[in-house]
Order: sequence, then structure tokens, then C-alpha cells
Amino acid sequence: MATLVLRNVPDDLYGRLKQAATDHRRSMAQEAIVALQSGLAGAPGLPRRPTVAESLDWLKTEVWTLPVLDRRADDEILGYNAEGQCD
Repeated sequence: MATLVLRNVPDDLYGRLKQAATDHRRSMAQEAIVALQSGLAGAPGLPRRPTVAESLDWLKTEVWTLPVLDRRADDEILGYNAEGQCD
């Protein structure tokens, strides 16, 4: 595998990459590879993350339209009694 060294990375870009690596529990190198893969046209990599609007549209059409098959209250399903303890 090849090695890539980057110099003069702007501080704000470095900070964003470091935060993304922390958020995704990756090393800085792993996060940089994922960012490069997803940023290069036609490069195999992780699929694009859906936007919030796309996620909401999917929820509205695929999940929230499902029929309710169990009309019990949450506490009944989870088995909590009136004191909030499991039966």
C-alpha cells in the first residue's frame, strides 16, 4: 500500500477531520481515507449519507405508514407496573 503525507493542512480542516475521526471512532488516517474515497468521483467507498430531509422522507413513506398491529401502551409492552417497575 502506498503512503501519503500531507503538509500545510489548514487548522480548521485538520480540526474538522480530527472531530470526524473521534465521532466515527477512527484514526485520523482511517478518517482521511474515508473522506478521500467519498470525495473522489467514481471512487469506491462508503455510500453518501442521506440528508436529514431524505431520512425524514424515508421515515414518512416506509415506516410511519406501517399499520399499528399492537395497540397496547408502551408500559404494557415493556411489562412495567403502576410504580414503573418490571413485573
